[in-house]
Amino acid sequence: MVLKKISELWHPVPLVMCMKTYYWFNRNRLLSHLRFATPLLLACFAAVFVLAPTPASARHEVPFRGTFSTEVEIEFVYPFFYISVTGHGNASHLGATTALTDNQIVNVNTGTATATYTLTGANGDTVVLDMIFQTTFLPNNAVTFEGTYTVTGGTGRFYGATGSGDLAGSAFVTGPNTAIGSFSVAGTISRH
Repeated sequence: MVLKKISELWHPVPLVMCMKTYYWFNRNRLLSHLRFATPLLLACFAAVFVLAPTPASARHEVPFRGTFSTEVEIEFVYPFFYISVTGHGNASHLGATTALTDNQIVNVNTGTATATYTLTGANGDTVVLDMIFQTTFLPNNAVTFEGTYTVTGGTGRFYGATGSGDLAGSAFVTGPNTAIGSFSVAGTISRH
């Protein structure tokens, strides 16, 4: 009997070694897929974070205007007027809008004033404006005011909104603790 030299068998390999190689190869075949899948999975997570909605502050600002007619309730404790205002009007990006504040304070001695207004659109979205302004008392029970506003947030499309602008208005005293008036704002706001 003559043995033929078969090239595959020139180096005899024990059966145990073949089984271990087969096991390792099949086990690492799965690992090789995971090695490819891991970077792909990390890239997907990165894409989710990159494409996630950004806060309003990172978005561009658009023009913002609003005009309101107001009813005013006044409490006077020298030297301050403590004022609550309810207003109705229209504002850019909000449509028909209410304007409310219960923390407007005017210093009689200096004419300086501050207030935080919440503007609420017809769909319920809100915009919050912090205002700083200067009042001028006129002889016929009237007052005018001018100043600036800063958008400090909101809800709905205006969640996290920013912006700023100018404000101006006037009011006329109608009773011991009441007045009527109007004001307008013009500037910018960021939105979804």
